[in-house]
Amino acid sequence: MDLNVWDKCNNKCLMCTNPDSPWPAFDGSFDYSYKAIIKRIEKIKEKIRLDDSIYLTGGEPTLHPQFLDILKYLSKNFPDQKITLLTNGRRFIYKDFAKKVLEINDNFDIDVSLHGPAADICDRITRTPDSFKQTIKGLENLLFYKKQHTVGIRFVITKLSYKYIPHFLETIKKHFPSIDKIIFLFWEPEGQAIKNLESVKVTYNQVKPYLEKIRLPAKSLKEIRFYHFPLCVIPERFWPYAWRTLRADEITFIKNCDKCFYKDYCLGIHKDYLKYMGDKEFMPLRKKHLDIKETGNIYKPIGKISVHL
Repeated sequence: MDLNVWDKCNNKCLMCTNPDSPWPAFDGSFDYSYKAIIKRIEKIKEKIRLDDSIYLTGGEPTLHPQFLDILKYLSKNFPDQKITLLTNGRRFIYKDFAKKVLEINDNFDIDVSLHGPAADICDRITRTPDSFKQTIKGLENLLFYKKQHTVGIRFVITKLSYKYIPHFLETIKKHFPSIDKIIFLFWEPEGQAIKNLESVKVTYNQVKPYLEKIRLPAKSLKEIRFYHFPLCVIPERFWPYAWRTLRADEITFIKNCDKCFYKDYCLGIHKDYLKYMGDKEFMPLRKKHLDIKETGNIYKPIGKISVHL
């Protein structure tokens, strides 16, 4: 369950999937006051309890004037649901804020967006001076004060960032060895990404050679994930890290996909990617040379793979 708690942000990321602010919540309301948010949640509380997790999104959720109260309310009323915060991490530069957030709930994940291995790259993408420096400090505070919580880093792959993928991963492994997970997300043609299409757009085929330079997770890295990737466009050794991360109404399969032996394990293709970038790079995988151990998890279907001849 995605819960948008704020429609404003202190970054201006070129590839953000959000529209221009303000934008309405799921019920059509533009009211993001604490009272309005709680009223919306109460209307769908039974649906929320059927899900295993709640994602707090924005804008930047931590900028909400009553963010701590929202988190307390959710923790009290939905104790069985894991809460995941999607954030740029900049407000966690304040140690007291980081401590207060982490004290509210132990069943809490924080995924922090970081879009490059250095300030010049990251700040160019966020279009916000010092955003890299502040996010790095926020990550340091979160990792210092966390208990059972998990802290992850999200890296959105765009035209401005894809050549830095190997460097980024090595930088994170070196400076944040205790990070719980790193998530690589392929850009989506939505919101600001469409407005900045020429600066953002990159194909899967352009990205693949840089993915091939990545060394598989070492002991110092607990988990790596790939979001928004069809299987045919990533190296096979990364298939166990590929997640199904888009809604059914956002994805499709082209005719070529019907010939693929591994379609049942695949995310599919973002419909808007086809609209803007075409379908030439998606080729069916016709050789049954892989033995796949299934996880039983619809979101992460492949556990392990082994090659047979």
